[in-house]
Amino acid sequence: MERRCVLNSWSKEEVRAVIRYEWARGVSGTQIHNRLVEVYGPGVMSKQMVRRWCRTFSDERQQLEDIPRAGRTRTAATDANVGKVDDMIRANRCITIDEVAEELGISHERAQNIIHDILRSRKVSERWCPDN
Repeated sequence: MERRCVLNSWSKEEVRAVIRYEWARGVSGTQIHNRLVEVYGPGVMSKQMVRRWCRTFSDERQQLEDIPRAGRTRTAATDANVGKVDDMIRANRCITIDEVAEELGISHERAQNIIHDILRSRKVSERWCPDN
């Protein structure tokens, strides 16, 4: 009997390494995506992005890490801000994304990213929540 489990956490580099390995074995982008979803769950990476990485590896790229890009450095999702947001949510379940953003001096989108993508929390919303 084959044992399978869904891994709850992963890094981009880990997933890219799996894609590179499977691509080198001749597995199609769609099959790679299906295998990633089996192991990492449906939120791992889109099928289009898997195909893009397959094309990137076929262009002889070997690097798994992001290539540094010009522009403003992302500083909102620091460990300190993530910790502060987590504390804010625990202290007030009815806090809004805009309140988090204002408190930390970051954009609505960055606050939403920290809450939904990093903390994987669905406890806050765009609307005000009355006290119970």
